[in-house]
Amino acid sequence: MSLSIRYWLAENYIEISDISGLSPGQMVSIAFRIVQDMEVKSLIPLDICTLAEVLELPLATVWQDITVFAQLTESLLRTISHKKPLKRNEGTWLAFQIAYLRGLQQVFAQEKSLQRPWLNQIMLWDSRRENGNKKDTGNLFKTPVRLLQDTQLQGLLKTLRPGKLTDTQAEQALSLVADSLLVQQIDNAVKAWFVANGVEEAESKLITKRLQNSLFGHLLAVIAENAPPLAQLQKFVGLGNLHPVNSTDKYLQIPEAGLHVGDKIDLLRELYRASLMQRQSETLFMESFALKDIYVPLNGLPINDSDSQPEQKTVEAIDLMTWVRQQLVNLDTIAVIESEPGYGKTSFCQMWTAVAAKELYPAWIPILIRLKDVKYGKTLAATLNSGFALNRYIHLGDWLQQDYPPCLLVLDGLDELPPASQGNQAKIILMQQLFSLQSQSRHKIVLTSTSQALQEIIQELEQPLPLCRISIQPWEQEEWRQWFQLWAQVQSLPIAQNFFTFLKQSGLFSATSKLPELSALVRQPLMLYLLGVLHRDGLLDEQILLLATKTQATTSATVLWEIHQRLSRWLLGYPQTGGIKTMLLRSGSTYIHRTQDAIANLLQNRHPQDVLEHMQAIALQILHSQRHQITLEPSHNNLPAFYFQSQHSTFPPYTPHLQTEFSHPKLGEFLCTQAIVVQLKLLIQRQENAYGEFTFVLESASSVAQQLYNLFGFGIVSPELENLVIEGLRREPQDEFSFELLCDRLLSFWYSYCRGRWLDEGIAHKAFAHFQALQNPANVEQIHAAVGLNVFLLLCACHQQTKTTFWPCGNPESLSEFYSQALITLIARTKVLHPAAFAKRLQSTSLTCLNLSGADLSQAMLAGVNFGQIDLSNANFIGANLVGANLQDANLAGANLTGANLTDANLSGANLASANLTGANLTNANLQSTNLTNTCLFQAVLQETDKEIAILNGAIFSIKDFQTIKKLLSKSTDINNINSYEKTAPWLNNDAIGNIIESAEGEPMMSGDLYEDYADDETVLG
Repeated sequence: MSLSIRYWLAENYIEISDISGLSPGQMVSIAFRIVQDMEVKSLIPLDICTLAEVLELPLATVWQDITVFAQLTESLLRTISHKKPLKRNEGTWLAFQIAYLRGLQQVFAQEKSLQRPWLNQIMLWDSRRENGNKKDTGNLFKTPVRLLQDTQLQGLLKTLRPGKLTDTQAEQALSLVADSLLVQQIDNAVKAWFVANGVEEAESKLITKRLQNSLFGHLLAVIAENAPPLAQLQKFVGLGNLHPVNSTDKYLQIPEAGLHVGDKIDLLRELYRASLMQRQSETLFMESFALKDIYVPLNGLPINDSDSQPEQKTVEAIDLMTWVRQQLVNLDTIAVIESEPGYGKTSFCQMWTAVAAKELYPAWIPILIRLKDVKYGKTLAATLNSGFALNRYIHLGDWLQQDYPPCLLVLDGLDELPPASQGNQAKIILMQQLFSLQSQSRHKIVLTSTSQALQEIIQELEQPLPLCRISIQPWEQEEWRQWFQLWAQVQSLPIAQNFFTFLKQSGLFSATSKLPELSALVRQPLMLYLLGVLHRDGLLDEQILLLATKTQATTSATVLWEIHQRLSRWLLGYPQTGGIKTMLLRSGSTYIHRTQDAIANLLQNRHPQDVLEHMQAIALQILHSQRHQITLEPSHNNLPAFYFQSQHSTFPPYTPHLQTEFSHPKLGEFLCTQAIVVQLKLLIQRQENAYGEFTFVLESASSVAQQLYNLFGFGIVSPELENLVIEGLRREPQDEFSFELLCDRLLSFWYSYCRGRWLDEGIAHKAFAHFQALQNPANVEQIHAAVGLNVFLLLCACHQQTKTTFWPCGNPESLSEFYSQALITLIARTKVLHPAAFAKRLQSTSLTCLNLSGADLSQAMLAGVNFGQIDLSNANFIGANLVGANLQDANLAGANLTGANLTDANLSGANLASANLTGANLTNANLQSTNLTNTCLFQAVLQETDKEIAILNGAIFSIKDFQTIKKLLSKSTDINNINSYEKTAPWLNNDAIGNIIESAEGEPMMSGDLYEDYADDETVLG
């Protein structure tokens, strides 16, 4: 005989809806009466099976009642324990039911947020059925509830009631949890319940597996909240105490868990570590499975601090989780995990903190903080506390001040720290504060970041920080093998095999693949998953391979755009181009594919274009905020979970508004690209007026300027975003878009920008209000600088497409248009963004379309800049920093490089004819095939071998002779017309000019003897 809570409530004329809002104290009064009846009927705790009662009800009823059943079961546990202590098997029986009911609640909420078609259909059907049965049938229920009439389900529920859990089985359940007999029995019943409610069998297994993933966390929470009655269960979940371990090395030895007489527990601490494990039931994007179900352990190579590169001495990469465990004994350094976005840093943090919460506690208490959530405070504790999940109840600083347990601070996303008005200074201060905390040797800090973001901060530090760094490595054969095994489990074996075969036959697994861009993508966990999504629905085919073959010599943006465009089409079913590929869906596998029902459920009677525009508008707001997340009204809760994550604020101030961010930065990047493309197209969009005349929608120069300031004033556009924007514009129909016309409109804006017109007209100040509304701390100067740099980059890219020349300073042949200091003014202006913002951003940008002839770039910071193949003739580089610059094949004829620092610069193939490099530093510069005819190297710093080569190539080491020759050469019309390397070559063979050179000292001489007089000049040698 077993106790039926539903029948007991009906007998006492109590509707479940009537007690759903009761307080815990009021719920106890009902539990007390139930326990009294149990004593009369000689029932024991094992006769209570509320979980089985829930599983025999239809979904619509469970949705409403499951919270009441979980709370009432917990009240029964406490009430019974007050009368007599619970046996271990009794406590285990009730604790697992409560934990499982809470897990089901969590899964239901996840499924509802994802708008699962099966959930809506069943809820609607059950609702109609309930309404049709609302009549007086003589039953004790006011509203009759029909039980599920599924034979298999009823048979499985019989195994759960009455409970027959022995003490041995209870210990097994507590020790093994998901692998125990008890949980397996419950799992089978839950899967059957899902199937009875219309869920496909394979999908029900995945949902139940997610529930398993979080079960230990829910069990921990139940035991922690009911520690006294469940005292015998505490050690199995590692319930910690406030006393340190008596060990010579507490960081290597895990203390024995469990409480003793007089011990106290920190309930908030226990619930926090439980929440880290409960998160493992969260779905991966919009899938039915969780991250844990498809997670492959990552490998990394330690980085040598001396060269900031992975140590090549290591034959095999080390397992990342093993490396982090090893770092726990080193309390002198901060552990840093580095990789580009998409390699799994955030996923690792989630998995690692869940493992640490279960296996390392109470020796360590892991604390996961997403740095994108923090707000800069006066102290480190205040800053970190602003991103701490429990800051509503406790200040993180309280935990950091305790000696035990030490905190394992996992800080995810140094590169995602919110911007500050003082630029990188706030990040530098934060890093120094982190080191100060680490130097106390009490806690351990694990930090994740992109290598570039970390390097920028390291370079600005006055003294190096003690960092122990590791770089996540691209996937290889072993990781692929594990991933495809897991992919087969969460999808199907044929789907996994077909995907594997497609990639293998395409040669993408080969280290010498003919498609290196695509091959690099399959080595990234995120991109491999996204390609798998496309392939299973027939959207990854030979056309992408062909596209990759055609574009592999140019840029990866073409392939990336195509992949993301297909993902968008997969999600929304729009736009359908080139016909619709039909696919026969096997019964029981429709949940795997993107069905029309799922698309309709997402659209909710909205046109796909409207949804797309809404997503783009939100994406642009996130980009403009530079905070990775924005606050939206509750009405925006229908954004696709594939691209966005939204939740009510868990940090002060607590409002009903939604905190919205991208599900992943790489996916959000594409939406931002689409939004920017739309905004740029608006610049050249025309409309017909009442007289049949066509004018621009944005006709006035000021309206164009305001559009560009509002679009580009947020910060510096990344190279990846720029490339995708150009690709998006390139794909626009020719009758709707023209790069030439866009260049014209941007050039007009650019030259007015250089003259300061937009500052004078207050355009920048209006943009300031726009960004302030999005909490972007950029001031007017920073907005003005960002717009200038971004439009400059856009003009360079657009001129690359039109294959025309871009004169940033204007044409030097037109004195009224030429402004030689236009670019150096921009360089100086961008220093408010970063001391080397211009040079750093241009390192990865092709500028071959530029003509900077006659430009003034004196004293400019141009280290590492890419000036290859561009015209720099007669430009002024006096005192410029060109360390590591790429000047390959550049035309520097007649340029003034006096005192310039060209250390490590690449000058191979460059034309330096008649250029003045007096006092220039050419240490380790590449002078191979450089045209040094009449180049002045007086007091230049170069190696002896380079000097000999320079002499043979016509260089001059006397300033007096250089000035004489330059004066003579200026009289020749032929020499004045030299403006390229190609024109220099014929000039060298001109006999008339040769005679001028040979008579430079007033008497005829052989040209080879000209340089012998300079061999003993005092020249600084490198």
